Amino acid sequence: MQRLLIAALAPATAAGLVLVAPTTSHAADAPSITAITVKPSLAVQTGHNRQKITVQIQTNAADVDASAIPVRGSGGLVFSPKKIRDGLWEATDYLYNYEAAGTWTVDVTAWDADYNDTKKSKTFQVRRGTYFAGFGASPSKVRRGKAISVAGQLRGLNSYGEYVPFRGQKVTIYFKKKGTQKWVRYAVVTTARNGKFTKRFKAKASGWWIAGYAGNATWYKSLSKSKGVVVR
Repeated sequence: MQRLLIAALAPATAAGLVLVAPTTSHAADAPSITAITVKPSLAVQTGHNRQKITVQIQTNAADVDASAIPVRGSGGLVFSPKKIRDGLWEATDYLYNYEAAGTWTVDVTAWDADYNDTKKSKTFQVRRGTYFAGFGASPSKVRRGKAISVAGQLRGLNSYGEYVPFRGQKVTIYFKKKGTQKWVRYAVVTTARNGKFTKRFKAKASGWWIAGYAGNATWYKSLSKSKGVVVR
């Protein structure tokens, strides 16, 4: 029977006809997600209770769902995307300052009219805020060769949404000589249990002192206000 069918089709093939396999009706409209954008891509938690996270999704889908969770720790966002124009959906939710810092993953699922789905993910970063309290360089006027004391306290946002002394962190102290534009690294110190640090230097020239914290995968960077010292 198979040989008879092949024989019957042979003349048609020889005549230049092309046989096309049937396709499903929804293949051309299969859902796809071309891009996911998270704003801000780096969210910094502060003493304010919450901040808005916006997700934009480029897709040809008939319906979209999205949520986000941290890679480590607790918390979560649930989005309700709305179609704002053809091919673009948008949703917002609020990140609270007690939720986990680090890498978060946004998971998006899109469906077509026949409930065929596709999935795509996008990551964004969350950092807990830090700041310097009581930074200073003293005395503000000093004779050349005498000691200058640079001190301050680093504070960081804890899981209760409160700024507390931040112990065991590396703080870099910089100096910019009067008449120049370049900050020069003078020392790296470690904060004590109460978040405080201090370092003494020999007065050589007038200029400004400043402290910086580089941050990491959990904590956001910060920079103190500069303090000037006049060396006579």
